[in-house]
Amino acid sequence: MESGTVAENRFGKYMVPPGVEQRPAARAVLDGRVYELRTIEFMRANAADGDIIHAGTFFGDFLPALSTAMAPGARIWAFEPNPGSCAAARATIALNQLENVTLTNAALSDRSDSLHFRTHSTEGVPQGGISKVVGKPGPGVIEVAAAMLDYAVPLDRKVTILQLDVEGQETEAMLGAFHIIHRWTPILILEDFTRDGWIERNFRNLGYVRVGRLHGNYVFATKKKASQLSMAGVAAGTAETEAEK
Repeated sequence: MESGTVAENRFGKYMVPPGVEQRPAARAVLDGRVYELRTIEFMRANAADGDIIHAGTFFGDFLPALSTAMAPGARIWAFEPNPGSCAAARATIALNQLENVTLTNAALSDRSDSLHFRTHSTEGVPQGGISKVVGKPGPGVIEVAAAMLDYAVPLDRKVTILQLDVEGQETEAMLGAFHIIHRWTPILILEDFTRDGWIERNFRNLGYVRVGRLHGNYVFATKKKASQLSMAGVAAGTAETEAEK
């Protein structure tokens, strides 16, 4: 089992990796609370009969809650590029015996390649959930695999939610999911993403509109699907934003 601290809240148990205890998501579960509860409740309510793509998994703080809300046969496709965080997420999956989660240690991109990824600050402090893709190597930066969602998730899997918490890598991740988005028009939950026009330009004729905000996450859905959503907890405009992971 991965080293760290086992924490618990109402949804399950979690392996919190060492060095990130003061990150908001880690601190919440260590205190027995649920991080970004409104986002989790929205995803649970709207997964319907399809799969969830969940990128930026960190130590798996969303996984137990989402797993129990999935329809029979549906799966969570989770992605986490930070090796330490991914190992902790695998431990979280094991602690809760989650059988409907497929976890991949990779960053999302619009090409299958490798990327420079910052896991630690230049002073050696673990970055946890704010680890991110950077332009060049350096102290605290490693090389990680990059995956395109169109190849990482079978195209015949019905995807109802695509949730990205990928620290600035959202556009590349969505371009890598071009066929998934066109085929299934999933709900898009994007952290701190206000570029509505970008979605309209790159996914023409799908009719995506911004329907609200959950914590720091903007929610987009097609006009056809927007009226069918369970909108509990979704703010129509600016909402109070929880600190980053």
